[in-house]
Amino acid sequence: MTVRYGARPPVEQVDHEIDATRAPIATEAVTVTYLTDPEIVAAVLPRPLEPARQALVRVSIQRVAIDGRPPFGSAVFAVAARHGDVEGDYPLFMPQSTEQSVIGGRETFGEPKKLGEISVERNGREVLARVGRLGFPLVRVEGRVTGELEPPPDQVNTEFYFKFLRAPDGNGITDPHLVYGEYHRHYEMFEALEAEVELGESPLDPIADLAIRSLGSVTWCRRRTVQTARIAMRVPDEWVLPFVHQRYDDIALLAARPEPASV
Repeated sequence: MTVRYGARPPVEQVDHEIDATRAPIATEAVTVTYLTDPEIVAAVLPRPLEPARQALVRVSIQRVAIDGRPPFGSAVFAVAARHGDVEGDYPLFMPQSTEQSVIGGRETFGEPKKLGEISVERNGREVLARVGRLGFPLVRVEGRVTGELEPPPDQVNTEFYFKFLRAPDGNGITDPHLVYGEYHRHYEMFEALEAEVELGESPLDPIADLAIRSLGSVTWCRRRTVQTARIAMRVPDEWVLPFVHQRYDDIALLAARPEPASV
């Protein structure tokens, strides 16, 4: 008899999240960039991250297919940041439509993933992408494809994560590290959208605080991505502690919440 909860031999001790993300990930995505206030970006960045030259926010709402898994929805809400000479994005909010994507990304890479509702719909040239969570509509992008764009060259994009857990005795956090998530991307299609972008209010996911001051680009793309990651440095606990609420829901905030609007 095989006891499936028993110890596995070395050949079966595999992190399948690493295997999955190192195979090309097929993605169709609506991506929005906009400028917000520099002081807002500075307020959300834990040390040692610093603001980039522009107070840029990047929002991607994606339909993702990884070999061996059913397609799922994924979104990234991030601000431009830098660590020394390395420029990249710092995600504040990464909702996913499946438990497997949340757990793998959070526990392996330190990504701030949460379960959410994501939809990406395209009918001819009409596009509608939405993100919601716990009944709160958070992002809505609705528009029309206006033309083809030259696909970006193959590139490596960096995202910054902080990998840590809350301490079991409730006293602080355990062993935080800054992680570089590196996305090796090849674009197959790239199109411009003329679209309206709306940010919704939520007590747990307050992305509306990153106000849209100047809308930049809105695009539709199809791309393939290989994801790798590495630890950049150990981070002092006190640098991360004030920002733990970015990852973990403060359920007390729901006690006096208003009734959510329909998604």
